Amino acid sequence: YQRLITMARDFGKAMKLEKIDIENLALLAELHDIGKVGLEKELLLKSGPLSEEEWQSIKRHPELGFKIVSASTKLTHIGKGILAHHEHWDGNGYPQGLKGEEIPLIARIFSIVEAYDVMTHERSYKPTYTKDRAIIELKRNSGTQFDPSLVVAFLNYIKNI
Repeated sequence: YQRLITMARDFGKAMKLEKIDIENLALLAELHDIGKVGLEKELLLKSGPLSEEEWQSIKRHPELGFKIVSASTKLTHIGKGILAHHEHWDGNGYPQGLKGEEIPLIARIFSIVEAYDVMTHERSYKPTYTKDRAIIELKRNSGTQFDPSLVVAFLNYIKNI
């Protein structure tokens, strides 16, 4: 997670976000999947394709994470970002089906950072993309999965790293 936290913080700085927003973005990177503690270990470690029922279980992790951090007064402010980090710009994400600017800015930023990280680093369930291939994918999903203006900002950021 440290790589993801660092990238989130650095992108926040590149966007000239306020210091508190940068730290909240880094905290979201650290805690975004905390809801997975409520899921069966076997489900998270499964190497093959998920059944529809298994996929529905996995999709519960943002809501579980929101509930977990909402129990702490020190973390409650990050809850909406956790809840919304799988929402899509076009409204086809989950769990609430939020669209466009209904999605908290912190979640829209983080979803791009996380997607790039997932694409460019090894995972057992998918091939690793080159930086150029990841850029193509981000552009392809701009306006559907991702906020188009934030994709432009992120692409400007990553060309310098």
